[in-house]
Amino acid sequence: MTRSASAGSSTTRRAHRAQVARDERLMVDTASARDGSETIDVVILAWNDGELLDRAVDSVHASVGVRVRCIVVDNGSDPPARPVLADTDLLVRSETNSGVAAGRNIGARHATAPLVCFLDSDAVLHLDTLRVLSDALFRNPDVALVAPVFDGQEPTDSGGLAPTFGRKLGRVTGRTAAYAPGRSRNGLIEVDFAIGACQLFRREAFDHVDGLDERYFYGPEDADFCMRLRLDGWRVAQVPAARCEHPPRRRNRGVLTVGGLRHAVAVLRFLWRHHRYRGQVPTP
Repeated sequence: MTRSASAGSSTTRRAHRAQVARDERLMVDTASARDGSETIDVVILAWNDGELLDRAVDSVHASVGVRVRCIVVDNGSDPPARPVLADTDLLVRSETNSGVAAGRNIGARHATAPLVCFLDSDAVLHLDTLRVLSDALFRNPDVALVAPVFDGQEPTDSGGLAPTFGRKLGRVTGRTAAYAPGRSRNGLIEVDFAIGACQLFRREAFDHVDGLDERYFYGPEDADFCMRLRLDGWRVAQVPAARCEHPPRRRNRGVLTVGGLRHAVAVLRFLWRHHRYRGQVPTP
């Protein structure tokens, strides 16, 4: 079970430990020259995706400026997914669909690189997406997670300040497609969360908050992950110079369906879990 972020002294102690670790890493980073050979493990969760999965995998292999390994987690596809993988890649099969959070955690457990990317199976990286994102992490040792801006979309379509009940309701009813904007600074947009279609993060930060909360089956595990990183003392940012192809997130999931009701319950749980968020983590 994923550890919940708590208020008060325990949050302060975690933030202090995270700051000490970041300071130590900054000394190492500034003492060594970047050689452009960072290794990134890219976790793609698949479920009956067909050719979409092939496009996502191909875009990972085409990445420039970084070394990549693709980890595909087949989350109970029928028929089983058969992506074309490189010799160093990995295919992990699950007999049943365990949900997004659990499936991605499985992939992360097989990752060995210091940087891990969660990539949706219907997303397509640009050639330099991972290089630009990893550059942002290298330049900002206090940032745990970065995300691109998606083609043809505004940054607020895929990230921003902590979602509120009113903002979520507005997206479900189609009254707005946007989240509240973050703050632009030094080539980054500092946000409370960015959606999980493409997230590059430090493995150490992921481990420190115990990964994704598997009680979320499908959303909003991505926003919850980002906000628990923030509660742990890290920064989260969008990188406008990094681009990625991904269809706009659906604003109406059909709340009267079983899946829609499950998602609605998850959103309410998420909002309750983080209802005191702004009082705990001031914007840097």
